[in-house]
Amino acid sequence: MKVRTYDSTDREAVIDLDTATPLTTYADVEFHNGSFTWQEMTLAVPTVKRHDLAQHLAEDPPGWDCAYLATHNDRVCGFAAYTLSSWNRRLCLLHMYVDSQMRGQGIGRALLNTLFNAPESADAQHVWLETQVDNVPAIRAYESMGFRIVGLDQTLYGDRPGNDTALYMSRRLR
Repeated sequence: MKVRTYDSTDREAVIDLDTATPLTTYADVEFHNGSFTWQEMTLAVPTVKRHDLAQHLAEDPPGWDCAYLATHNDRVCGFAAYTLSSWNRRLCLLHMYVDSQMRGQGIGRALLNTLFNAPESADAQHVWLETQVDNVPAIRAYESMGFRIVGLDQTLYGDRPGNDTALYMSRRLR
């Protein structure tokens, strides 16, 4: 597997990523003694989450400072994009997608390690991201890479069916 900088000629290959994530559980998150804990609960109705990569990649200018993609056998298998918020020295992971057939093979970790070591991240103190409480596979993956839950937002997705709750995670870099 290789990780390299994304450019606009990669757009169609990234759009072709299979982002489908079957969801059968959610994270029931609670705040106790200054930290968040969670337990896995069964969803009443299992669902499949998909992301509209075409919409994200159509933004002009893009909403990120830098993006990377992972390839395996010359096929795009992952994509990550971030921006640097200099005032609080925070890298904000805006997009992270690994093809459904390639998950569990270290692709997300490789993309994040590239981000952590990018020249643009030299001044960053931590990485911050948002996922949703029903994306337990992502929560577990991020926790395995050193992220911890730092907040929730019940209003972010208020206009969507099911009213997902946003879950924020952070990891110190330095």
